[in-house]
Amino acid sequence: MNNAHMPAPPLLPPPIAPGSILSLDELRGPDRYRTECISRAATQALYLGDHTVLSRILGRYKAYLDTRDRGFAAHVMLDGYWEIWLTQFIARLIAPGMHVADVGANFGYYSLLMADLIGPSGRLLAVEPNPPVVEMLQRTLDLNGFTSRTTVVAAAAGSGEGEGRLLVPPGEPKNATLVGGGAGGDEASRVSVPIHSLDALLADFPRVDFLKIDAEGAEEDIVLGLSETISRWRPRIILEFNPGRCRHPGELLALLRASYPALQCLGFDALVTPVSDADLLDPTNHEDRLLYLDGAASV
Repeated sequence: MNNAHMPAPPLLPPPIAPGSILSLDELRGPDRYRTECISRAATQALYLGDHTVLSRILGRYKAYLDTRDRGFAAHVMLDGYWEIWLTQFIARLIAPGMHVADVGANFGYYSLLMADLIGPSGRLLAVEPNPPVVEMLQRTLDLNGFTSRTTVVAAAAGSGEGEGRLLVPPGEPKNATLVGGGAGGDEASRVSVPIHSLDALLADFPRVDFLKIDAEGAEEDIVLGLSETISRWRPRIILEFNPGRCRHPGELLALLRASYPALQCLGFDALVTPVSDADLLDPTNHEDRLLYLDGAASV
């Protein structure tokens, strides 16, 4: 058999030596499975007492986590990563020197990644309302050496300035939600928190390049409090959207399309595709969507 015209086999990426740190280039790479495997192999968790674990995540960072958190921390402690499609999308999008915000920062998984990607010349705003989670978030950023490039705000983002009640479901702090006086949950699970608009929090930023907004139903008010920033900078935005958690989902989409006509959705393949209002408002679809807003995208 003549092999002269046979295509050469694809080059395999070099193996990662045991104990190596996952590079940002590896994280950005096209091989999702490889990134997941490296993260799992590098994962370690050390129990420090008082429901606190110090865990290695994404094969690069060290993070403080709460052992009582079933919805997020339990997975990250074992796998070393979370929502790998969004993780890789952010890793490919953010560049050194950018000015970015993580709204609904939780324990700081994405804040860590974003702070690393922007480098010492960039700037990160991390917004998280849950007081004990904010404490761990700040400790994690300090431990990884990102304090000087990060501002942590212990508050909820909203349409303006005020105060609200945060309902924190047991074992699910990532699902903490601003609630009214008649909402469910006992009083012990509610916390009074300040509310600030992102326009106010970002007022002294020389520019705003990217925001990740995941606030369990508060996205509608957050966008209303972001109008000046959008008008001035047209930042790229990842925004969680679920019509079942919006007061007026159609009006929110119309407001977004006024500045970002080409709405897109981020898929599990870490790629974005155009999406229609009809699809987003489909009452039979109860899944959270990740909208990607890019002022440079064509309709």
